[in-house]
Amino acid sequence: MSEGCAAGVLVAGIGNPDRGDDGFGPAVARRLRERLPSGICVVERAGDILALIGDWEGFAHVVMVDAVKAMGEPGRIHRFDLRKCGLPIGFAYRSTHGFGVAEAVELARSLGRLPRHLVLYLVEGACFEIGVPLSPAVAHAVGEAAARIVEELASRSAAETEEGERA
Repeated sequence: MSEGCAAGVLVAGIGNPDRGDDGFGPAVARRLRERLPSGICVVERAGDILALIGDWEGFAHVVMVDAVKAMGEPGRIHRFDLRKCGLPIGFAYRSTHGFGVAEAVELARSLGRLPRHLVLYLVEGACFEIGVPLSPAVAHAVGEAAARIVEELASRSAAETEEGERA
């Protein structure tokens, strides 16, 4: 676990901020750094997706944030509990990465290296061109995704506190 990360929670914003909507994950990560309590680690991962498996080491709860090519409505956010099942095939093949999150998760699953809780937030992106900003729909989704993650982590923390008090 990284230094200063006492909560056992990692949030990883995945993507390249210089490729339009692929910058969604890093944009959410930057927003979350301002809103999450200290002790929750927030990282940005732009390159080697396989490095995520190492990033997870020592964390019980991992939240990943990424973008996929639109299947319907740019800006629409999807949430998947990857501990329960893999990424649906329709999303896996729409990754903007050569070796994507779905492959990294399945490799970690086969190696027995998944964190206890693994959640993925995906946004449908519209434009992945080099040198362009987030599209308006995806830029709007940054705040919504950050709010949903803050709420999820607060609920998780409250449930763990309640569970500890009963023990």
